[in-house]
Amino acid sequence: MPARPRRADGLTLLGEFAGSGLDRPVELARRGDGQVVALTELLARILAAADGTRDVEAIAGRVAARDGRAVSGADVRYLIADRLMPLGLIAAVGGATPSPRAAAMFTLAGRRTLLPAPVVARISGVLAVLFRPAAVAGLLATLVAADLWAFRRHSVADSAAAVLATPALMLAVVGLALAGALIHECGHAAACRYGGARPGVIGFGMYLVWPAFFTDVTDTYRLSRRGRLRTDLGGIYFNGLYALVLCGALAVSHAEVLVTAIVLTHLDAARQLAPFVRLDGYYIMGDLAGVPDLFSRMVPALRSALPGRRRPPIGRPAAGGHAARAGDAGPVGLASGTRLTGLTRRARLVVTAWALLAAPAIVVNLLMLLVSVPFVLPRTARAVWAQLEPAGSAIGGGQVLTGAADAAAAVVLALPAAGMLFVLFLLGRAVGRGLVAYRRRSQAPAGGAKNSSAMPSGSRNDRPLP
Repeated sequence: MPARPRRADGLTLLGEFAGSGLDRPVELARRGDGQVVALTELLARILAAADGTRDVEAIAGRVAARDGRAVSGADVRYLIADRLMPLGLIAAVGGATPSPRAAAMFTLAGRRTLLPAPVVARISGVLAVLFRPAAVAGLLATLVAADLWAFRRHSVADSAAAVLATPALMLAVVGLALAGALIHECGHAAACRYGGARPGVIGFGMYLVWPAFFTDVTDTYRLSRRGRLRTDLGGIYFNGLYALVLCGALAVSHAEVLVTAIVLTHLDAARQLAPFVRLDGYYIMGDLAGVPDLFSRMVPALRSALPGRRRPPIGRPAAGGHAARAGDAGPVGLASGTRLTGLTRRARLVVTAWALLAAPAIVVNLLMLLVSVPFVLPRTARAVWAQLEPAGSAIGGGQVLTGAADAAAAVVLALPAAGMLFVLFLLGRAVGRGLVAYRRRSQAPAGGAKNSSAMPSGSRNDRPLP
């Protein structure tokens, strides 16, 4: 316990979480490693006063003066040692500050930076003007007109057939899809900047086995619900702007390959609205509910919807403590907020409705996965080998472009099967850890109330590439 506690290096106090689905105010803090932590008002006041110049008695006096409640030095000492220091919010004495991270389901792995934060800040500052209401209305109207022109004048079927028959065109479509995914991320960053928050890095990683871009927009937790929703939708909006640019290129060049690229851009924008995986639709639902990490609430929501189950009370914190929200690995979830108690009625209804829709979709997909694995794996192996043979022959014959296209096609064919195996591995590991945790909880004595919760953090938007 430091004699004069101070906040950990790089810690940022984000203030109250606006539009929260919790029934009492929540304060947010972001550590230097990007992890966001939700705090009660008392802990947030203590953290704000711990600037390294005050001892615990002085901190208690400052908190008591601001909040009008009786807070003793012993209270502050206990909360710092038992709550704030274990979460890595108060710097340790003579050693490394602990940095626990909350776990989240199916988040991006192997993150690497593509564009650093200063570069993203400059790009988003230029593009933020596109979110002005007049610009949005005009550009979307132009996009509708451009789509009507493109699909009336050009054949989607003929363009797709030409792409599938020509390896060079297939590589061109892949390149255009990658460019569209990067522009999508710029949309999230620009929307974040327009709302008054600071976007972080744009990077890439692996979502299951698919390559994915991400944007760190954790700072949007300081924005209103409307600002967060604008950030969630910013990528889809920029998908539309990218399609508009492709339509302009098609009008100038008459390159039919652009028709396929336009169609894929629109399909990717529609796919982003899926609310059952960590795509834009998932974060939209979370921000509408005010409870970002919906996966952490799924099981309690399903239990509460069962006939005969006692509904949690309105207006009281959960047994065992106040559950607070926060970040995502894409932000976002609550480490200890896995009950429906402590939520407003509106948030509870939204979370329960989402869980009732998401659970059957996830179960059906898992069952299909289990049934199809024995058939998919051997056929995938044969298809990959059939693709690699001509690739080797083409490269040996000096046709490097054709060989590269065939090799890329082999990798694309192998990824779904590899993803199936990886999902089964994650599922088995999660079940095993859940059983171990359940056994430990059943054997452990009842604990005291908690006043904070760590949340998965990093980027709020993890999106697989098309």
